[in-house]
Amino acid sequence: MTRRPSAVLVDVDGTVALRGDRSPYDESRVHLDTPNLPVIAAVRALHAAGQRIVFCSGRTDGCRAATERWLGEHVAVAYEGLHMRRAGDRRKDWVVKSELYREHIEPRYDVLLVLDDRDQVVRAWRGLGLTVFQVAEGDF
Repeated sequence: MTRRPSAVLVDVDGTVALRGDRSPYDESRVHLDTPNLPVIAAVRALHAAGQRIVFCSGRTDGCRAATERWLGEHVAVAYEGLHMRRAGDRRKDWVVKSELYREHIEPRYDVLLVLDDRDQVVRAWRGLGLTVFQVAEGDF
């Protein structure tokens, strides 16, 4: 049996990107988000150590291009994928991310750890047996 490659799963909003006063529903301004430098440093170190980086975001794919530009400019590591919710999908983040994980990530990677901030999502990742480094308070 072939072993799957190892990867680190990384959230965007509240993890590598800080939205400041931008509403979480205003995806027209994601390019203005502030880089979360300590978390980005950790992502870069994990990448330099040979880990594949996979982003999993609650953002909709309507802001995919802006998010890809932001990640390229601020995180600046090659990544394996950016998995996002479909436009119009209003389900809870933990439901969407669990589904994205099962469909796109679990079949391809052994996830070493997850970087995320939101409590409900952190609980879901842990419920799937994943190790999570929660980077901020996330009771929202």
